[in-house]
Amino acid sequence: MPESPRVDVRDRLVLAKGHVEGIIKMVDDGKDDTQVLRQILAVHAQLEKASVVVLEGMLESFMDAPKTRRKELLLQIRESLRDLT
Repeated sequence: MPESPRVDVRDRLVLAKGHVEGIIKMVDDGKDDTQVLRQILAVHAQLEKASVVVLEGMLESFMDAPKTRRKELLLQIRESLRDLT
C-alpha cells in the first residue's frame, strides 16, 4: 500500500482505538445503553472506512501488477471480501 493511504488507515485505526477506550469508560461508568450503542456504531463506521481504503489499495496494486501476479492478487482480494461478509 502506498504511503498516503497507509497513513490514512493508521490515523483511522488510532482514532477508533481511542474511541473504543472511551466506550469502555462509558460502560464502566454505567452510561446509558443508547449512548454506548451510538459510540459503538461510530467506531464501526470508522473501521469500515479504513477497510475501504485498504481494499482500494489492494485493487490499485492489482491494476498495477504484471499479469503473472494478478491471479495471486485476485485470490487475496476475493478472500478479503469473503471475510467482510
